[in-house]
Amino acid sequence: MLKFVFRFFVIFGLLFLSSVLNSAPCLAADASVEKLYATLAKLPIDQRTKRLEEGARKEGNLVFIHTFRGKLARDQVKLFEKRYPFVKVDMGDMGSQDAAERLIAEETAGRHLTDALSLAVPDLPVILDQNLVARYPTPATKRIPKKFQGFIDPENRWLPWYWSEHGISYNTNLVPPDKAPKDWFDLCKPAFKGQVSFDPPETRFLTGLYVMMGEEKLKSWLKCIGENQPIIQRGHTQRMNLMLSGDHAIQGDNFLYVGAEEKKKDPKTPYAIVYSAPILAYAGSMVINKNTPHPYAAALFSDWTLSDESQKYVASEFRGPLIGKHPYLPDNFKVVTYNIVSEDVVKRLHEYWNQYVGKKK
Repeated sequence: MLKFVFRFFVIFGLLFLSSVLNSAPCLAADASVEKLYATLAKLPIDQRTKRLEEGARKEGNLVFIHTFRGKLARDQVKLFEKRYPFVKVDMGDMGSQDAAERLIAEETAGRHLTDALSLAVPDLPVILDQNLVARYPTPATKRIPKKFQGFIDPENRWLPWYWSEHGISYNTNLVPPDKAPKDWFDLCKPAFKGQVSFDPPETRFLTGLYVMMGEEKLKSWLKCIGENQPIIQRGHTQRMNLMLSGDHAIQGDNFLYVGAEEKKKDPKTPYAIVYSAPILAYAGSMVINKNTPHPYAAALFSDWTLSDESQKYVASEFRGPLIGKHPYLPDNFKVVTYNIVSEDVVKRLHEYWNQYVGKKK
């Protein structure tokens, strides 16, 4: 009797495993996600697209962590689900660094739950170091304009699909246009002493300055900024609101869209952007988990983020699209694109900040 029961469960288990493998959309049972993506990349675009859609239809689900927040994230995902109703997206939204930590926690526990994440590229090293990212070559990157191609990773570890900016802006009630700063070193002028605000040291901001200026010039800039008694306060939106209310005159480290949105709501808002100074730009990217349970759906969503539909949505929400017209920046704005720098460089940049800015009273 026991022998019969044992055989029954063995046969039942084999049948169940067989049915699972036959229904799986992977190329072969032992094929990795990266092998799958490499194979798909060799197909003509129309065939590749068809395979992605067929595979995603079989999978039916996508677990995605969005670093757009709240309604902004939900409405974009709804557009994708409307375009591909056969994929149900289970979405969480959180900050970029929190999203990276969640993926690491899941994978460390051996729980392959998350398929894809939207992460700011400067926050990627922590998961790249853990070897958690699938290399994903895709023809979608061919749509990215020349001025943004610096966002593309030669190793295909991330797919850029929008960009965020740090730039100089000022309160027009406190600084007339003819007296406004024209470049980054103008923030060191005595006239702006105690009138320029920054967040506490941010790797993504310091990295952009480093790429734009080089190390020695950046040290010189930080030294003169520190001597000009800057306002250091955490919170981009809070600082922007303070500047617009007249608390101080200029910001050298902020997302320009915050003031631009206020200006759109009320044209009398005392806000202006310094377009003559280069704008520091880093990408928001799609990253696919190397252990994704739904590789086709993850790929389909990633490619879709660079579609006209998705890019128009990004622009409509005052974020930076890679494709199409920007919602508030002119076509000829100066941009400095950057990705990741080494840990040694990051450490030195923070040391320079602490030496020249952070310890100033």
